[in-house]
Amino acid sequence: MVPLLSLPIIFGAGYLIVKKYNTQAALFGAGLLMILIGVISGNTEFLPSGTSSSGAIVFDFFLVIKAISSSTVANLGLIIMSVAGFSSYMNHIGAANAMVQVSTKPLSLFKSPYVVLALTYILGQVLNIFIPSAVGLAMLLLVAMYPVLVRIGCTPASTAAVLATTACLDLGPASGNSLKAAEVIGIDAAAYFVSHQMIVAPVVMGTIAVLHYFCQRWFDKKDAEKGITHELKVEDKEEAQAPKWFAILPVLPLFMLLTFSSFAIDTIKVDVVTAMFTSLFIAMVCDFIVNRNGKKVAASLKVFLDGMGKAFASVVSLIIAAQTFVVGLSTIGFISMLLGATSTAGLGYLPMVIVMVSIIGATALLSGSGNAPFFSFSNLAPEVAATLGVSTAAFALPMQLSAGIFRSFSPVAGVVIACAGAAGVSPIELVKRTAIPMMGGLVALVAMSAFLG
Repeated sequence: MVPLLSLPIIFGAGYLIVKKYNTQAALFGAGLLMILIGVISGNTEFLPSGTSSSGAIVFDFFLVIKAISSSTVANLGLIIMSVAGFSSYMNHIGAANAMVQVSTKPLSLFKSPYVVLALTYILGQVLNIFIPSAVGLAMLLLVAMYPVLVRIGCTPASTAAVLATTACLDLGPASGNSLKAAEVIGIDAAAYFVSHQMIVAPVVMGTIAVLHYFCQRWFDKKDAEKGITHELKVEDKEEAQAPKWFAILPVLPLFMLLTFSSFAIDTIKVDVVTAMFTSLFIAMVCDFIVNRNGKKVAASLKVFLDGMGKAFASVVSLIIAAQTFVVGLSTIGFISMLLGATSTAGLGYLPMVIVMVSIIGATALLSGSGNAPFFSFSNLAPEVAATLGVSTAAFALPMQLSAGIFRSFSPVAGVVIACAGAAGVSPIELVKRTAIPMMGGLVALVAMSAFLG
């Protein structure tokens, strides 16, 4: 009976998030409340493994947060912060913009607007591997692609819908969700990207691209019949100018991770943080070669450090809050109840994947975040996989990819709101255009998971 008390707490946390309460505060509060109920019901073994009790339960509640923070910041948190810092630096020196401009130029060769939109989605999803910010990438593409897209007849609404989904799969070693999935599985980020994501992602990407082609054409036809027009509103902000060869700089970390791994040179090991710092050094040298201003280049290091700080305030703190929430779920008995129900009901691999994806999807739609739901429930993957006798990756992969897919048709997601504002449409209207491609991608994801699982 006690584990069922977690349900109103979970829904209550979701309600607060929808009402624009701070997501971290909602997850911390819900987690601590469930720990309290669990302790009252007799479960006092809630501290993370390897953490000794303070001697007083009241302090142990907060010792949970300290223990989670220590392990997270020292490992996954540092990785995410270094990735965010490098991404900020690439924007600062104009390398990200140069990469987008170089990459999007070939699309001007195609004359059909809907073919270009489909290819734009594919290109954007590939660029997301190197530019891990969904909103940042969408805005960069709006600025870089709008003249080309308008020239061949694309509408602002269809353009915004496609760009709002370009980061829906959170691919590559730079993605926070990918890093967490790799940690849960117990492999490095590069191996997870090559051996797992790239097996499933091409099929899902192809499905979404085809659905965008037909879906955006249908919605544009309906808008034309109703006489509805929209005007794209992209903020005129000064973009850092950089030589075209700077486009290679955002690719450097991935190149290093794949080169110095089991896929190429396995005698040298390079982790994500080392790759980011090495690439930062190379980028600063390149910036100095171009600008010949040592003082300015030295000062630009602050951009990298500020990016790390912002990542801690947003993503890393969210991870800590989500893991506290998971400890609460475990302490109150929800996880044991879920695993017990799975065993009793005799659910197989595919039904259980659907259950886990649905839980993550509901949370993503309500919160507008792909990180919060995956980080909250990703730690269940090893236990569920062990119960069903399958690999952890078989669960972690669809859970991870589905989080970004659901975020891409949430009307409260930052990327949806930003793209809707740029196109002059409401987030709800934009979500109508993204929902069908995303649901199609979700079906392809589950089908591929069942085939490979």
